[in-house]
Amino acid sequence: MSEANDSAAAKIVALLEALADVDSDERSGLTVAALARALGRDKSVISRQLKPLVEVGLVERDAEGRHTLGWRLFAIAAHAGDQRLLLLAPPVMRRLTQLVRERVHFSIQRGDEAMTILSESPQRAVEAVSWVGRTTPLTCTSSGRALLFDHSEDEIRSVFADSFHVGAGRQAPADIDDMLRRLQRAKAQGLAIVEGEFDDDISGIAAPVRDVHGRIIGALNLSAPSYRMKDIKVSAARSLQNAAAHLSGLLSSPPTSRAG
Repeated sequence: MSEANDSAAAKIVALLEALADVDSDERSGLTVAALARALGRDKSVISRQLKPLVEVGLVERDAEGRHTLGWRLFAIAAHAGDQRLLLLAPPVMRRLTQLVRERVHFSIQRGDEAMTILSESPQRAVEAVSWVGRTTPLTCTSSGRALLFDHSEDEIRSVFADSFHVGAGRQAPADIDDMLRRLQRAKAQGLAIVEGEFDDDISGIAAPVRDVHGRIIGALNLSAPSYRMKDIKVSAARSLQNAAAHLSGLLSSPPTSRAG
């Protein structure tokens, strides 16, 4: 092994890649023992390497000692990963914000949660909370519902096999069957409208964004206090759906070549 490949940084990268490269049976995370087997290292070494990663949020550890990639790593990836998405999404989001005068987000799926990685604000005095870098349940949010559009019923039931988060709002789905019925209605409309599910006073609208292969890579959504959303819901839904389709088109088109 070369000196570069044997460096501390290379070992940390290999550890993070092992956490990212898991099959369907391991999506709940890997233990120290499983990581040691996968990487051919002593458990004590793996434990020492994980400790600082957990402390800074790059890796998360649950009560049963299973490890997954942390939210902070995803937030960093939002700035350094898919440069094309980061280049193309903000102008579309900014324009949508100007049209609807409400906060707009771009979210990705992370297990049974949606993580907001980009957000544009209209600079209003009263806004929905900015959630950049944070996660919300797929079960009771518009972004979560849009992210599930292409999942089969069996896949969705597998995602929520361990637990089903019931939202704090009075209109939240009571169980997975209730959520599946709402998901089917949203898919028929081509966008998800959620009112009073995550929170009694927050409403959201979301539509999926697709890559060149037609796969859902994220969801564009707007959120606002419910008292304001009721007056703009129809026009905002139309504007958001158009923006998501436009962004999908941009991501599916070849990059514009630059003159040399």
